[in-house]
Amino acid sequence: LKKELKIEDVGLEISKVIENNFKQSGLFNPLSKDAFLQKADIAHFKPRFEDWALIKAQALVTGKVTFKDDKLRVEFRLWDILAAKEMLALAFTTVPNNWRRVGHIISDKVFERLTGEKGYFDTRIIYVAEEGPKTQRVKKLAIMDQDGFNTKYLTLGNELVLTPRFNPTNQMVTYLSYFKNLPRVYLLDIETGIQEVVGDFPGMTFAPRFSPDGKIIIMSFAMDGNSDIYTMDLENRIVERITNHPSID
Repeated sequence: LKKELKIEDVGLEISKVIENNFKQSGLFNPLSKDAFLQKADIAHFKPRFEDWALIKAQALVTGKVTFKDDKLRVEFRLWDILAAKEMLALAFTTVPNNWRRVGHIISDKVFERLTGEKGYFDTRIIYVAEEGPKTQRVKKLAIMDQDGFNTKYLTLGNELVLTPRFNPTNQMVTYLSYFKNLPRVYLLDIETGIQEVVGDFPGMTFAPRFSPDGKIIIMSFAMDGNSDIYTMDLENRIVERITNHPSID
């Protein structure tokens, strides 16, 4: 946990993450805690549904946080106020530093149960971050949570980086950078930091994308003024050309 975050405040911080997610979704209007007629810790075990209905609540999310053997256990329950019944109850055990992600996971579970649509709160954004003066801009590959927290830089900024794309599991990234002044497609493992040039092409490669199953990279390869689309199987590294005409691909 961050040094400034006390263990007893983890539950409050998780609730803030959930509240912010719901506000940003535009579909929910979290009520002010000042309007609560029942304490949250008591409501977790037995809500007084009539009190929550009185302040116009339609759904209630309650939770409990405990620590044991250096592990964080987070329980949460979702209540239907109008029907006066429990809709969902789950618990997660993880390392303490993972508290923010737990908030996103809970948000996803509640969102899906209430809307029928899959949640998006436990997702990350890959992007190109810029810094420095106008004449000496540095571009770094960066990743952050969808709410703007937990920023992590994946490259040092020594070379220009462009067009980053996740694979379906969000654990690998393909992007365009430069190798000996030529644009080349790279593959990067987010967790290990290991990166490699995709394919051994004599010319320029650019515009990389993963296939829907994540097993193949699709990219453009340009040589002698013409570009075509190629694929590379990430398991056996076999490269296949799939277009062959003078138009730009």
